[in-house]
Amino acid sequence: MQKHKRYIYTISIILLSFVAIICCEKSNKRIGEVKIGLIAMLTGENAQNGRNMADGARLAVDRVNERGGLKLGKRTHRVVLIIEDERGSPDGAMDAARKLIFKEEVNAIVGPQFSSSAIPVAKLAEKEKVVMLAPMSTHPETTAGKRYVFRIPYLDTFQGMVIGRFAREVLGAETAAVLYDVAGVYNRTLAEIFRETFERSGGVVNAFETYTTDQNQDFMEQLGRISSAAPHVLFLPNYSGDVLIQAHQARKQGITAILLGGDGWDQVQVTQIGDFDGSYMTRHWDPGIYNDISIAFCKAYKKRYGRDPEDVAATTYDAIEMLCTAIEFAGKADAGTVQKALYSVGTYRGVTGTISYTESGDPVKSAVIVGIKNGSASVHTIIEP
Repeated sequence: MQKHKRYIYTISIILLSFVAIICCEKSNKRIGEVKIGLIAMLTGENAQNGRNMADGARLAVDRVNERGGLKLGKRTHRVVLIIEDERGSPDGAMDAARKLIFKEEVNAIVGPQFSSSAIPVAKLAEKEKVVMLAPMSTHPETTAGKRYVFRIPYLDTFQGMVIGRFAREVLGAETAAVLYDVAGVYNRTLAEIFRETFERSGGVVNAFETYTTDQNQDFMEQLGRISSAAPHVLFLPNYSGDVLIQAHQARKQGITAILLGGDGWDQVQVTQIGDFDGSYMTRHWDPGIYNDISIAFCKAYKKRYGRDPEDVAATTYDAIEMLCTAIEFAGKADAGTVQKALYSVGTYRGVTGTISYTESGDPVKSAVIVGIKNGSASVHTIIEP
């Protein structure tokens, strides 16, 4: 009798264990994962930009998961963020992209930030049919002729036109000078579009100076010629590492022109330096733009990280949210379905404004002009397309 009881007890334990395993498996089947890869500059002179990207991405992913994740059919999917360092170079960005696509098998990629890295990664993403959202790349080639590659910001062609019009029509400048890195596609495009727009508006570009990346410490020769031209404005469509030196050397040369810059300027850095007092720069977004979504984002970001967000954090946040919106709209996470959903999901209202895609991966976006005065920056104007 005792043996019989032990036998029944043993069988009961086995059956209960079996039922528990089945239930666990069914539960696991109801919870899946959507993997998003982020390519960011986490090392090198622009590492702070990469950290801002990563912080914006983490905040967005956590928000999505806190809302319950993505509902795809009857299953709930948790969003997993996989971050790779592009090491501040196009080669590093390509290594990161290959790892995310072929090893991690991500559902989509966000990044890289700069166009010099985004352009080659976009070609790979298009070839492999992996959806990519560029949070800050503004060069037309990033998305040109591609169906799987999208961007959050405006184009360099629009940005160059905006700052050219602003210099001529708002500041009333009659003459302008430009100093730019001729080896950079971003720098070169902005410089050429600025000159074209400024001169078409009746202004004169009386100095158009170039340098190459390996000559980015001493600009006194080019600035000497610019000083002789005595322009009303000096456009520096370069990244902050170069711009900080250029502004200081320009002032040493006695150049009093108003300095103008693109989205490659680091607002936090230039605001703290007296050489930039009275200057203006383009941005994709600014904390000074007050709407309910922007205010909520700034509050959440500052609470988590203890500092105000930069525009790259906001555009990266929007890229993640836009992707998740499209995936949930599609009901599937495969690239072909998500790519079509991005075109058909309609207008997404995000931190940096409204975003929608129709015939290409380029959204219609406004540009923000920020003025720097007495160590602080504020929104001067918003220019619509």
